Order: sequence, then structure tokens, then C-alpha cells
Amino acid sequence: MGAIIAICNNKGGVGKTTLTVNLGHALANRGKKVLIVDNDAQCNASSLLVEPDVISDSIYELYESDETPIERCVYPTAYDGLFVIPNSEETAALEISLNKGIPATYLRLRNRIREYAIKNFDFTFIDTPPNWGFFVLSSLHAADCVIVPILCSSRFSMEGLTRALELIEGVRQRENPDLRLLRLVVNNVDKRTAISRVVTDKLRRLFDEDVLFKTSIPTNTQFSQAEMEGKSIIRFSPRSVGAKYYRNLATEFLEIFEDGTAS
Repeated sequence: MGAIIAICNNKGGVGKTTLTVNLGHALANRGKKVLIVDNDAQCNASSLLVEPDVISDSIYELYESDETPIERCVYPTAYDGLFVIPNSEETAALEISLNKGIPATYLRLRNRIREYAIKNFDFTFIDTPPNWGFFVLSSLHAADCVIVPILCSSRFSMEGLTRALELIEGVRQRENPDLRLLRLVVNNVDKRTAISRVVTDKLRRLFDEDVLFKTSIPTNTQFSQAEMEGKSIIRFSPRSVGAKYYRNLATEFLEIFEDGTAS
């Protein structure tokens, strides 16, 4: 397959990293070879997947020059079939110089990872910062499709969604004609609360079935507990509700690709 998927939303706290790591692990457990690219200088995905003392080269080197082989930036994780290109806090300092070279520098990540990722992995997920800055745009230029997580526990979660969809479409029209919105995924669903029901119902009314994942991710305190332990929810609590729903999401994700609706 070799698909590259960017996980994007300009709001923080919507579960981008949680989605990236747990969906990646769930797919790896299904026998897929998965690469996670941490394109956020906050390094949250990196901290969950690889010990910092083993990292020598990272995505910083891929942005900074063309000399570092990508193989030196790819690390195995504690999960069979799951690999990561980690980030470092120093990457944030490159944004000023990279912005001076746009639009050409928007293609830096694509040129450095795309051929390698497609040849060596079934799926590559790019975790992105909570904004619409350079690193998000470079992710959209590198990707085949996008997943947008939406927080269900806040009435403000819908704000910016239109902007996100417009940005994805703009990149598709101008620079990356292969880019597609794969699906929206609704996060932090608590059916006991009115706000979760209101947001979920509104999304179902606004978007067709082929825009929303049928699987939504429920509220579960074990997600934060797993992250405190530096583990995926599937490794931390394999029988938990959260682990069950990420397995369901992985199944639906694979069905989308297998029946060709991702293209």
C-alpha cells in the first residue's frame, strides 16, 4: 500500500498524538509495517515510542540538510512492526529559515521521506503541531491523505474545522493533487453528556458517511495513564474500552483502503 497519512488539527488537545500512536500500534498488531513521523517539535510521539538517549539523528537532520541518510533517522519501537522518525526541540528553530525558502521548502519533507516510506512501510503517519504553520503544510505536501481528529467534549471543537478542510483542499488544488481527506475521527466521546451528543449529532448531520469514521473514540482515563507510562493504550491496558475502540478503528481504516475508498 505505502500510504502516507497526515494527522492534522490546528487546535491542541484534540488527541492527534494519541491517535497517531495508538492507531499505528493497532495496525502493527494486524501485521502491517508502520512508520510514525513526529513532525511536531514538542516531541510527544517521540517520547512515547523511543528513549531519548538512543536518538542521534532525527527529523531535524532531514530538514537541515540532504546529507543524512533517512535510514539513520528511523528507529524501531517497543512494538513489533512499528517504527518512528523522532523529532527534537531544536527543529522548531529551523522554521524561520525554512519559511524564507517557501514554497520550495514545503517539499523538503516530501523529498526526504516519501520514496523510502512508500517502499518500506504499509502505512506512514505524520504527527503534526497544533497550528497551520510550516511543519503542518510540509506534512500536507508529503501526504496522500489526512485524518482530522475532532474533540467531542467541547462546543468549540467545531471551530476551525471549516478552515482545516479549506486548507487541505487548497494544498490539493495548488501543490499536491493526490491529497485527500481520508476521514474525520470524533474523539473523547462521552454519551452521558449533552455536549458529546450535540457535537456528534451535528457532525453526523453536516458530513456524509464517507467523511466520518464510523468508529469514534470514547472518553477513557486510561489514555492519559498509558501516556504517563510511555505506552500505547493497547500495551498498557489491552482489555480496556480504549484499546477495543482503537482495534475497531484499525479494522475500519483497513477496510477503507482495501475497498479503494481512500483513493
